Amino acid sequence: MNIQHSDIILVGGGIAGMTAAAAFGTAGFSVALVDPSLAKQSNDLRSTAFLQPARALLARAGLWDLFEPHAAPLKIMRIIDAGGPPDAAAVSADFDASEIGDGPFGWNLPNMAIRQAALARLAQLPNVTQYPDTRFARLTPRRVEARVALSDGTQLSAKLLIGADGRKSAVRKAAGIGTKIHRYGQKALVFTVRHAPPHNDCSTEVHLSGGPFTMVPLPDADDGHRSAIVWMETSAEAARLMQLDEAAFNDAASHRSAGVLGPLALTSPTFQKS
Repeated sequence: MNIQHSDIILVGGGIAGMTAAAAFGTAGFSVALVDPSLAKQSNDLRSTAFLQPARALLARAGLWDLFEPHAAPLKIMRIIDAGGPPDAAAVSADFDASEIGDGPFGWNLPNMAIRQAALARLAQLPNVTQYPDTRFARLTPRRVEARVALSDGTQLSAKLLIGADGRKSAVRKAAGIGTKIHRYGQKALVFTVRHAPPHNDCSTEVHLSGGPFTMVPLPDADDGHRSAIVWMETSAEAARLMQLDEAAFNDAASHRSAGVLGPLALTSPTFQKS
């Protein structure tokens, strides 16, 4: 049997998986990175915020210099309680990163930019081997190694197997690691908007019943200022909002944002929910 050996087998090519592969590869370990989506074009419209401590890890992995041009700093965290009586003024509190250090709280980056930069870094690491057209199929634990079979028949072995393949992880199930699920009756609507006023590097959370409406800065684009939105709602209300046409949804989002950034307009009519 032809078995391909490496130090680490890493299943899952999302942000966590690619970051781990870059970190281990930069540290000199041989890595087998398995994910069928590695060769596919991403249409992920979400964004990811990295808090200040993550920068050192990303720098050691050779990623930060590639990430930074796409990063919007989070210099102010603003919390707005708008849940009082209809005629009552909202209560707001600002937390400024300059009060506790020299840098911002963190940085927000579009997921597509993260992916492109991470793939570019992995291409620079000859000790990271990508398996882009196949998926994890079977795990055979041994006393001194893990043996993994891929869907195309490839056989891998390593002393460390990492499952970074999401909430329905096939690696977790194969290893017999159980989970507990608790549902809160909420859904998140995730999308990106254009708006006229600048966000001034301020991340804003507007709290009402149903959950927070969070506006996280993104780098400006040619068509204006942009922010990423995470809108938490009850499951029923989220389902109703998903059925609105683009104009009606823009109006609903602008109203829910309490006018912080003025009228909001989707940068794409495609929704992603989690």
